[in-house]
Amino acid sequence: MSAQTDLSEKVYIVTGANSGIGFQAAGKFASRGASLALVCRNQEKGEQAVKSLIASTGNCRIKLFLADFSSMSSVSRVADELLAYYPKIDVLCNNAGGASGRRTESVDGFETTFATNHLAGFLLTMKLLPAITEAAKSNLARIVFTSSYGHSNSALDFNDLNLKNDYSTLKAYGRSKLMNLLTAREIQRHYADKHIVASSFHPGAVRTAIWGKGGGVARILGFLMYPFMLSIDKGSDTFIWLASSDDEASINASGNYFYQRRQPRIAEFATDEAAKKLWEVSSDLIKPYI
Repeated sequence: MSAQTDLSEKVYIVTGANSGIGFQAAGKFASRGASLALVCRNQEKGEQAVKSLIASTGNCRIKLFLADFSSMSSVSRVADELLAYYPKIDVLCNNAGGASGRRTESVDGFETTFATNHLAGFLLTMKLLPAITEAAKSNLARIVFTSSYGHSNSALDFNDLNLKNDYSTLKAYGRSKLMNLLTAREIQRHYADKHIVASSFHPGAVRTAIWGKGGGVARILGFLMYPFMLSIDKGSDTFIWLASSDDEASINASGNYFYQRRQPRIAEFATDEAAKKLWEVSSDLIKPYI
């Protein structure tokens, strides 16, 4: 699929879509005619994003949905709203996420980064699978996770997924990005025979607002690295490619992890065994919200 291929028959869901690479990717999908749902936390910023995309692309089939990704009941509610509006979903882009400078817990009692960056996307994906599977009956459907090279920071501790011990911003963020990578792999294992392709990617160090939200260390790193960071346009390239290209490499992504459209080496602890265990644990944790 070339960059200009028509997407007017496709439905795209993009979370965390009011800024950064989520907004950039959403704009590319909208400019090619896709029906687009932006899932955002802030209503005002979300409405501004929709208005901006309609004005820049001329595509009026863009709708805002609101959800707080730190709340599983909020994610469950928005999933129901999406299912009611879109009986078929061709592409789900799990892009929402963030970093916290100190350890906090969500309303559900989960460590906030774990809840926001992993459990929310896992719950949303599981609830939207009927619509994704329905779309896959006639065309290839895709699920894309925004992961990070930070996945290699630390192996998962299944006895302390909530990081009650030895919390750090980088550890919490890195483990959540490892979970994104492993989830994509396990979705592929479970649903490849349904004509669904799952993948994850590292956007690179991109000039986005996330560097100001992760506490002092992240702000300092962001300040020092800013001159060397990628533009949002470059950082979103692999995202858009995985979500919309007909290139053989993207069609056969098969649960793999990408950076700059290639498959880099991943952490040695990003194993199939870890993926399966994470799937089992996460499935149990989201049961009350399905």
